[in-house]
Amino acid sequence: MMRPFALATLMISSSFSLGLAQNKADGVGLFQTFFEDAPIVSSPNVEGFFFYGDADNRSAINLTAQAAFPVAPKIQVGGALGFTSVSFNGGGDESGLTDLAVSGRLNVMPGPTAISVGSSITLPIGSEDIDEGHFNFSLFGSLRHNLPTGMALSGTVGLEFIEVGGARGTRSQRESGLLLAGGVIYPMPSGLSIVSELNIRTEGEFILLTGGLDYALKGPGRIRGGIGIGLDDGAPDFAIRFGYLMGF
Repeated sequence: MMRPFALATLMISSSFSLGLAQNKADGVGLFQTFFEDAPIVSSPNVEGFFFYGDADNRSAINLTAQAAFPVAPKIQVGGALGFTSVSFNGGGDESGLTDLAVSGRLNVMPGPTAISVGSSITLPIGSEDIDEGHFNFSLFGSLRHNLPTGMALSGTVGLEFIEVGGARGTRSQRESGLLLAGGVIYPMPSGLSIVSELNIRTEGEFILLTGGLDYALKGPGRIRGGIGIGLDDGAPDFAIRFGYLMGF
């Protein structure tokens, strides 16, 4: 019952905001594909956020810091590191650091239809108790198109190489999969933007639909939060995210 209601809510919110969208969405980042988006940030930024996800066999709380830095007009690098606490429904709790994610992207075509290519890796410094400690890497291409109304459409296609297994002495193996992601950003005159995303990862049967808000404060920061609904077994059934992004 929850999933159809959430889909309807996102559609109504999107339709309402179409008539209000006036400003560009260049300063608004995506939630799920923060590091795979097409625009290059104009100045460094750092975001800290809280994430809670609930699935059939476990729930997890994650505190993460992520940052993006422009190293040239068309090149951006970034990274993310978090701490996760996992509660298993069958009993038991585990916690520890996540793997360190490092990414970079190159803008090959400027807006209004920005196109970028890039890659990301995870350095296996995380705890095996929370199923971290894997070296993963990916390649991706992404675009973002700004419409005259101020609304922005985004899309990403990626090839991911994921290390699975290896926890508690088991043997790991590497699997490959596709990332297919799409997003819509509706900015409004008040500085509030509605962000809707659908991400599909073929490895792990992951499909997650998210809807969120990005609010630009009068100072240098932004408040960002949203909810997610899992549409396949590999994604959390329900997720909530809340964070603060500071630009420099």
